[in-house]
Amino acid sequence: KVNLYLKERKISAEVIQVRDLSKPIRLNVEDVRQTILIGVFLCIFVVFFFLGSVRSTFITGMALPNSLLGAFIVMYALGFSINVMTLLALSLAVGLLIDDAIVVRENIFRHLEMGKDPRTAALQGTQEVALAVIATTLVVIAVFGPIAFVGGIVGQFFRQFGLTVVFAMLISLFDAFTVAPMLSAYMATKSEHQKGSGFVGRLLTRFDQMQSQLEDLYERILTWTLNYRKTVLLSAFFIFAFSLVVMVVFIPKTFLPPNDLGEFGITLEAKPGTSLTGTQAIVQDIENRLEKENYIEFFTSNVGSNDGEANKASLFVRLVPAAKRTFNTTQAKAKVRELLKDLSPQITYSVSDIDISGGAQKPLNLTINSENLDVLGVYADQLRDRIAKIPGLVDVDTNFKSGKPEFHVVFDREKTEALGVSTVSAGLELRYRTEGSEAAVYRKNGIEYKIRVKLADEYKDLRAQFNTTSVPNTNFNMIPLRRIAQGQDTTGYSQINRQNKNRYIMISANLGAAGNLGNATQEIEAIIGKEIPLPPGVDFKFVGQAEDFKDLINNMIIAIGLGVTFIYLVLASLYESFITPLTILLALPLAISGAMILLFVSGRTIDIFSMIGIVMLLGVAAKNSILLVDYTHQLLEEGVPRNQALLKAARTRLRPILMTSIALIAGTLPIAIGLTALGSQRQSMGVAIIGGLISSTLLTLVVVPAAFGYIDDFRLWLKKIIGRVSNSKTNP
Repeated sequence: KVNLYLKERKISAEVIQVRDLSKPIRLNVEDVRQTILIGVFLCIFVVFFFLGSVRSTFITGMALPNSLLGAFIVMYALGFSINVMTLLALSLAVGLLIDDAIVVRENIFRHLEMGKDPRTAALQGTQEVALAVIATTLVVIAVFGPIAFVGGIVGQFFRQFGLTVVFAMLISLFDAFTVAPMLSAYMATKSEHQKGSGFVGRLLTRFDQMQSQLEDLYERILTWTLNYRKTVLLSAFFIFAFSLVVMVVFIPKTFLPPNDLGEFGITLEAKPGTSLTGTQAIVQDIENRLEKENYIEFFTSNVGSNDGEANKASLFVRLVPAAKRTFNTTQAKAKVRELLKDLSPQITYSVSDIDISGGAQKPLNLTINSENLDVLGVYADQLRDRIAKIPGLVDVDTNFKSGKPEFHVVFDREKTEALGVSTVSAGLELRYRTEGSEAAVYRKNGIEYKIRVKLADEYKDLRAQFNTTSVPNTNFNMIPLRRIAQGQDTTGYSQINRQNKNRYIMISANLGAAGNLGNATQEIEAIIGKEIPLPPGVDFKFVGQAEDFKDLINNMIIAIGLGVTFIYLVLASLYESFITPLTILLALPLAISGAMILLFVSGRTIDIFSMIGIVMLLGVAAKNSILLVDYTHQLLEEGVPRNQALLKAARTRLRPILMTSIALIAGTLPIAIGLTALGSQRQSMGVAIIGGLISSTLLTLVVVPAAFGYIDDFRLWLKKIIGRVSNSKTNP
């Protein structure tokens, strides 16, 4: 029987569909679509304010539709589907796709401001930043490429995600070197930089003046930086060290952050032996409590399980829409737990999220394996009680239930052999007495009807009818059961689970409001290692989200390591130096610092989405350093003194660095806000990216010039040493 409560009405039915399984998918697609559209609009808005021209904004903005549509074509050619991960990749890539066009177009715009004609400005402006644009694009590809080939379930998430970003970036690079210069040469005018009159013109003029003032301020800060380089570098080191402490100690860690879909499940289990009627009474009590809560829109209850267990039941609860309540789904689950806490001695229950398949698997699952179920049961109870004391874990329980009442018939071997009774035949007789027997099949009109012969209900109770029960012997004489056996009331296991040919018990738990999957697994490992050591022959393993979280961390470390290695190799090949890339790579820890600090301040977690954002930061943070270092090297090759080259390069590249960074922040802002109930689950990704962009942009503009002199001195010193060694070999 399934009960449905809706708006103070109860409806009973054998089958009723109450859950829209497509809701998460629709919300995901809706959220990502809105994210892409809003991100595109914000990026174009940023470009317009910095360049101050509708024509220039149009030329730059063409990179977005060209790259996005081109990515869809490549996805179709490779058999990719339009799913949450590919759309999420495109929503993240919105800010990246316009970066190349911004750098090229801004430099062309700068040449136009110098008085050059559009064609000359397009040629010289593009040539001047060509190497930097190629380097920045290849760096991003070097980061996202390895993600597509990580293993495990994390790899299934990231394969199409990583490759989609790679495709889109390649198309944006092609667009930056073809469409942007071509449109600049034929659509731009010499007066492109003039702001015009009217309110918008005055606003753009004022913004342009602010840019000039900012450049002057930055030049003064950079002059101070070059005089106190050690102080700047030491401060940057302490900021990075502080962010690592924040990451390890204060930021919660989990595989998937909680969603706010407004629905969850309640599973309960009464004491073994509880009848269906007894379980129904407990469920009725819970229903009466839920009916009084105004934040619950409706709920359903299902008494009994698919395995015929009368002492189990489940409820599905849907909350009122998010706009009509002042708390999220996680807080609502905590309220329901508080509502039911006085039932704990009578039943065990859990309040869990429901996945798209309708299941309610808990995020923390620990399996303990052994062949000895008695030892396993005692140890599992001890460990369960200790795990329940870990802060942030709720609904801690095991799938092992002993104490199910049973009635055993114990045969006397000597008496059964003396009277010619086969225990196998006697067992079948007792089974037929309680269950009945399928004696024949009746056929009519092509339909078969099974005929089951059984006793009346009052004679099925073997305990009550033990003294009047008889079993046949080999001569088909009926022997009273009491003469050859004894009846015993005892308890037994409700179920025995096996995994890899071993018996196992699973300890599971939900995460409370302060739950932390990463820290919980570490604490459990410490408890098993020191406090409650495993008995001989017993081992353990995390499964489910706990196992996926470990895979996530391991695979992300590999992906980050490969990404940094590939970034270094790309830069070393482009700049023909093993030392110059070290200056550019300084931006990477600075980006991670901002990401961790903003995650902590905003109360977000380190999870699969924030890890995507951190990986993305590796490529993005290097882009700003490349723009700065590349132009500095061009000036050094022209004979400009190093400090003057740094000052001029920093002032010249300030505008494109700010444009690309602010455009990427604008493109990521819709993700950080979370536009739908499921969009809030991905907010940690947007928060990590924005925090990393802010820190890497501000610190790169100061730290990279401070470190440039030391690294360049090391490069020149190493060049002299290598030159001396080469000369000594050629002139012995």
